[in-house]
Amino acid sequence: MPPTQPSGGAAAPGIQATILDEVLANLFQAIVDEMASATLRSAYTTFVKETQDFGTGLISTGGEMFTFPSELGAKTVLGIPLQAGVDPAHGWEPGDILIANDPYRTSGMVTHLNDLYMFKPIFADGEVIAFAWGFLHCTDVGGAVPGSITFASREIYQEGLRLRPVKLYRRGVLNTAIRHIIEDNCRIPDDNWGDISALAASLTTGEKRVGGLVAKYGEEAVQRAIEVTLGTTERRARNALRMIPAGEYRFIEYFEDDYISDVPVRVEVCLHSAGDGNIVLDFTGSDPAVRSALNIPSGSQKHHPFVSRAIVNFVGTYAPGIRLNAGVLRAVELVLPAGSVVNGDAPRSCGLRIGTALKAHDAVLGCLAQAVPERVPAAGAGQVVITYVSAPAGLGKAGRVVVANPVQGGSGGGLGMDGVSGADRPTAFLHNVPAEVLEAEAPVIVRRYGLSPDSEGPGRYRGGFGIRFSVELTQPGATLVLRGQDRHVFNPWGVRGGRAGSNATCVSGRGGEQAYLGKANLLEPGRGEVVTVAGAGGGGYGDPLERDPGKVCADARNGLVSIERARDVYGVVLAGVGPLARVDEEATAALRDAGLQARPATGSGEAGLFDYGPGRTAWTARYGAVTGLISRWVWSLPDGIRADAKTYAYTELARRGPGPYTEADALDVMKERQ
Repeated sequence: MPPTQPSGGAAAPGIQATILDEVLANLFQAIVDEMASATLRSAYTTFVKETQDFGTGLISTGGEMFTFPSELGAKTVLGIPLQAGVDPAHGWEPGDILIANDPYRTSGMVTHLNDLYMFKPIFADGEVIAFAWGFLHCTDVGGAVPGSITFASREIYQEGLRLRPVKLYRRGVLNTAIRHIIEDNCRIPDDNWGDISALAASLTTGEKRVGGLVAKYGEEAVQRAIEVTLGTTERRARNALRMIPAGEYRFIEYFEDDYISDVPVRVEVCLHSAGDGNIVLDFTGSDPAVRSALNIPSGSQKHHPFVSRAIVNFVGTYAPGIRLNAGVLRAVELVLPAGSVVNGDAPRSCGLRIGTALKAHDAVLGCLAQAVPERVPAAGAGQVVITYVSAPAGLGKAGRVVVANPVQGGSGGGLGMDGVSGADRPTAFLHNVPAEVLEAEAPVIVRRYGLSPDSEGPGRYRGGFGIRFSVELTQPGATLVLRGQDRHVFNPWGVRGGRAGSNATCVSGRGGEQAYLGKANLLEPGRGEVVTVAGAGGGGYGDPLERDPGKVCADARNGLVSIERARDVYGVVLAGVGPLARVDEEATAALRDAGLQARPATGSGEAGLFDYGPGRTAWTARYGAVTGLISRWVWSLPDGIRADAKTYAYTELARRGPGPYTEADALDVMKERQ
């Protein structure tokens, strides 16, 4: 008889509890998956029903997300701190649903105004035992432009409607005043309310299903399973994080400009590993909050997914089968300087905070590439351009604001495989909108949606190819909003001999003539004008000359790698073109063995580990000796003048000539400013 069984053959009480905990954890998962599916099927807007920028979950009374959907919805919010939404001070009653979208009144729970968070309490014996939760990205909440988000906003007041936590339903009765406020402050009230109603219905589903678990298994068992689910994830996360050797690893990533000036925005992180599964991410050294909408309102939280997504992905990779929930973030403590771009304070704008979150992801990834170089990939595109089409009312139709597509780049190569094309790992949950759906819902013709040839970062494991999206507007007065553009100058970095990925771009034109648009945010293209947005390619991993020639040939056959690039970058000689291409093995061996192909640079970064590409390499050669000094000086100044002082310092240095600049040059500029 097995030692885990008592003499009578029945499972021991401890074993019974463990089995029940596991059963309930799986039932929790089924509940949130059902909630997500119900929201997706019932939603109105393209951004929710197609792109899937929404989320559902079950939340503990302490504000921790203990279960999150396994497939559907946005992964960036996994583990978001939700204490502001579950606060007992709200005076919970059965049938209540609370709604909120104000980042600064929720202490980092909400991260921009377009995200509406909703909570419904789940009662047992008159006490709240958990919450059904959900959020959705409202396509439009008012503000200066269709879709509400523009980099030009300097204050949150310009970005649309703000709702502090307030009851949308009280004891099951709709607060019509709040509904009217929401509808009166957006461009698409019917669609927005349809989404809100869909999410509210899913919360009711979650409430009923958890109530059924309480009725069947008992309140005590359900509450214990909640804590066990979080604790099990925390324990498994710490086990995975023990792979990171004890030490400190530092990396600096840049948003290549702040949209107001051409001065890059610095995101610096030092990863402290104790070697025991405890991680500290210290963002001291990052730039102060900027005058555009890039600030992350993280609320000085000690645990926040928007700056620790790379750690969550690492745990998900090296703890297969783990239930991802807020337990992962218990192992990751944050140091976020108050007033910094990763911890903005009121009333700073924050609509484009995902751009900075992507830079935080890549900065942490850069630390991991030094700590465990064979366990993480190269940088992905690090950008996603959300495109909106806004059609004015007319011809008997109401005005529309429709998400056209999230234009992503590729992910980085590594981990024994090529990068994924058309999707970067931190934003891979964002789905594209099928051309047929978009053309049915908006006055557009999709001229192209596909991958950009030769955009990958070359490597033994190449980066993924970026997306190329071309669209023509067909209705006079219609506008195109493009938000989140980056990587036009600074490439996604390659690692361990891999080359940097291609840059993103944005152009427009008619016929064969095209003009570079830069980082335009709001466009009104003329009739027949086609706007093309292209995402960056992911960075490569390992020497391109070590890439399997057969894989290079396969990419060439698919029209993704040109014959010239195969020869000049990978050292692979191809005979034939298109689907008929084949490897000339003798010529390829001769080319590689003779070294006729120029090898990639050993890297421009830490100990030759990274290839940053020409844009950042040139900028670093010019300013690299003074960036740290300027950053420390700017932080020493009063809050209100930091952004202007930073721009002043770099502008004045540029006036002195092409550089490179010394610390003496920077000190002269600082003295002039003072």
